[in-house]
Amino acid sequence: MKTATLVVLLLFAFTTKSYFFGVANAANKPVLDIDGDELQAGVKYYVVSAIWGAGGGGLALGRTTDQKCPEIVVQRGSDMDNGTPVTFSNLDTNSDVVRLRTDLNIEFDPTRDKLCRTSTVWKVDNYDFSTGKWWLTTDGVKGNPGPNTLTSWFKIEKAGEIGYKFTFCPSVCESCTTLCSDIGRYGNDGQIRLALADSGWPFLFKKASSTIKQVVNTKQ
Repeated sequence: MKTATLVVLLLFAFTTKSYFFGVANAANKPVLDIDGDELQAGVKYYVVSAIWGAGGGGLALGRTTDQKCPEIVVQRGSDMDNGTPVTFSNLDTNSDVVRLRTDLNIEFDPTRDKLCRTSTVWKVDNYDFSTGKWWLTTDGVKGNPGPNTLTSWFKIEKAGEIGYKFTFCPSVCESCTTLCSDIGRYGNDGQIRLALADSGWPFLFKKASSTIKQVVNTKQ
């Protein structure tokens, strides 16, 4: 009887260990761009819809009609428009590879006028009672993880076979209570805006440098 009990316990321990190893391994998988390359921190990418046509174009800086700054996170209406490039910054500054379900900052890298002096780092804005939404805006903080920067940390997760979605569920402060939500898109003020949602919108990542090379080649 003791032998049988020991075997059961060993099997349970092995299965449990294998399960958690599998979960951890899945979480540590690198995010891939449309070329199949690992997403790199500090490199410029366009974030484009994984659904072509009616799915819209790339993510970009936008402005509301009643507030010019800080700017907001919007999606372009045409799938021919790549939007504004972004760069990713990992919580783990020793790693150059962007991985699934890990905390990171997202920052637009635009050619920008001098109207706004705020940062272009994404953040979740205060709750908008008029629309019932937690909108994504800019003027977030890059780095400095802790309770004062919670709203500036995001994660990337798989969405279907080829797409990825953004989520907001920061783990940079163990003692903090925070929201955990997918990030979807909604129409507002004549624009397609990003906000916390029940289900995330699927996106793909396209190297900004690849697009530049394609433009140069067509002119030769």
